[in-house]
Amino acid sequence: MSTTSTVERPRRFGRALLAAVTAILAAGTIILTGAAPAQATDSGGDGSPTGCSQTSTVATVPIHGSRGALAGKAIGELQLRWSWSCHGNWSRVVLYGGMYSNPVTVEQVVESEGRRASAYDPNLLTGAGGTSAWSPYIRLANSQSTACVQAWLSSDFGTLNYHTNGARLCV
Repeated sequence: MSTTSTVERPRRFGRALLAAVTAILAAGTIILTGAAPAQATDSGGDGSPTGCSQTSTVATVPIHGSRGALAGKAIGELQLRWSWSCHGNWSRVVLYGGMYSNPVTVEQVVESEGRRASAYDPNLLTGAGGTSAWSPYIRLANSQSTACVQAWLSSDFGTLNYHTNGARLCV
């Protein structure tokens, strides 16, 4: 019996040691090379509005900075979009360029007729020309239904602190 446990212990210890060394090496690789960039995540809705035509902006609300040099300044806008060909609404965030160089995480939601679609886009770079991100669209039974959009922008926006700014509108 002691022979069996002596033989089993080194195997268990060897497996645990191998797992620990592998985890340490993997962590070191991430630290040295940087983690892989996160990917956008969409949920709900009826698809990407990129295939929709006859689009228009139904309503827009500015998103203002809250700290440092951007306090009170419009850093982007939240839009409620509509397409006649897809017969649906979606949310779009437009980030203005040239105001800061740090990546921004954009989270947004569109809700109408008891349905919801959302998008999560991490580490967007605005650059000098700005950028935009959007949610999936929600196909509506009634084009006159009220739709609400909401967005949160998270970054340090060129300040010393990471913080979130956002906006909401319903039409």
